[in-house]
Amino acid sequence: MQDREIQCLYYEFEGSCKKGRGGTFWKACQTCNKYKPMRGTSPARKDLRKQKMEKIQKRDIKRILKDY
Repeated sequence: MQDREIQCLYYEFEGSCKKGRGGTFWKACQTCNKYKPMRGTSPARKDLRKQKMEKIQKRDIKRILKDY
């Protein structure tokens, strides 16, 4: 299951939800069937795995070429 990174329209703050749910972002909001993402908001965290791997690979290539 993919994580829901954008907070729900009904999420107020940690422990409080307008729909009467638990309101814990990383637990209840991930499985709630009333989830609607807020418009115009950015994710709580960005997925930078691809950029980080490219950076590491470039650095490794530079080290190999330097030693060559």
